[in-house]
Amino acid sequence: MDLEALKTYVTAIDEKSFTKASELLNLSQPTVSAHIKNLERFFQTSLIDRSPKRFEVTATGELVYKRARQMLGVLEKAKAEVLEYHGQIGGNIHIGASYTVGEYIIPMILKAFDYKYPTVDLQVRIANSERINKEVQLHQLDVGLVEGKVADQGLRSFPFMEDEMVVIVPKHHPLNGCKKISFEDLQDHTWITREGGSGTRAMLDSMLESSNIRPRKLITIGSNHGVVQAVNEGIGLSFLSKTVVEHTGADDLVMRLPYIQSTARYFSIVTPINEEEITTHVKAFVEQVLELYDLSQNY
Repeated sequence: MDLEALKTYVTAIDEKSFTKASELLNLSQPTVSAHIKNLERFFQTSLIDRSPKRFEVTATGELVYKRARQMLGVLEKAKAEVLEYHGQIGGNIHIGASYTVGEYIIPMILKAFDYKYPTVDLQVRIANSERINKEVQLHQLDVGLVEGKVADQGLRSFPFMEDEMVVIVPKHHPLNGCKKISFEDLQDHTWITREGGSGTRAMLDSMLESSNIRPRKLITIGSNHGVVQAVNEGIGLSFLSKTVVEHTGADDLVMRLPYIQSTARYFSIVTPINEEEITTHVKAFVEQVLELYDLSQNY
């Protein structure tokens, strides 16, 4: 099988465009089309519905895409291992980060690692925790930095940083005018939350259930900045990471409410459970994270 064709196919799916794939890979569009057709002949199936107004991956195309990502990931690991054999730390590290970690924490980690290992190329993908865990599981990512505990099969995780969840309330919200807040005062408010699959959403759902808080409605926004801005606009309350609050200048919105306990959680490093699947430079990255947070002796 032509590995270049697999790489072309994965890039085309990721970009949802043959044109963008040709630009990224420095190939002509006819070459991109030829690579896809060769794969379709090999698998004897249609992979992409590419009519003039549509770009849609078929069911079998999804299967091939998933396995192609795994194969390319394994080959990247083999390339890194060869470099390691010759006494070099090089190659690529494909890092996944949840939104909170990716937006506010990982830049400092990347700076420290890049200074120490300048020959290693770093690629970071930011998505919600559930997605990152899945891609580490499928070998599409080498390592993940996510929110909360990880119980997915085939993964190992361990905490590197504690984070606190706090309630933020609009400045002119009725709760700010209460001299003494009762349990009933906390009911039937609008809450702004992140999407399902995010660690932040899981924490909010757990808090509402454990505190017996009845929301009037939930408004879902797929970014931390969007959530903070919605609270700033007075749309509703939120239960958010203190790390996000500090980095977005929303400290003045934090409100300690009776009947709602502030909750601690951890940011965790996620790797494959099989040590043989973790390359030397990925181990070096993990050690760098733990060193920054004074935990290197625990790894």
